[in-house]
Amino acid sequence: MSIHVKLFLTALKNLAERQWTVRWPEERRDYSPAVRGFIVNDRAVCISCQLCEAVCPAKAIKFHLEQDGKRYPGIDWGRCILCGYCVDACPTGSLRHTPQVEITWRSLSTYKFPREMDPDAVSVEAGGRSLL
Repeated sequence: MSIHVKLFLTALKNLAERQWTVRWPEERRDYSPAVRGFIVNDRAVCISCQLCEAVCPAKAIKFHLEQDGKRYPGIDWGRCILCGYCVDACPTGSLRHTPQVEITWRSLSTYKFPREMDPDAVSVEAGGRSLL
């Protein structure tokens, strides 16, 4: 069979299958409640032990000095793989995952200079349709 016929048959087969992509941001995926999403830090509970930085396999966490004199973790989202090791290593539970997985910013300054995100500033947007 010619390669062109094989390609044509593959294209016809794929046309009959259901769509796997969504038109983001108009449509959203529905995620499991157990999904590991955006990581936030509760400063009131953080003791600046730096265990999260030590266990991060992607080296995405760096501590920075704030005006109150304490060091807090900042996450480089270009490196973070959302593995959750930092959340598991945190002895006080100040780091936690949120259900938000679609992370976008309107300004590159947040991406270039990572700081911890306020847990109340992260909101979950419900999906528009499910792919499952």
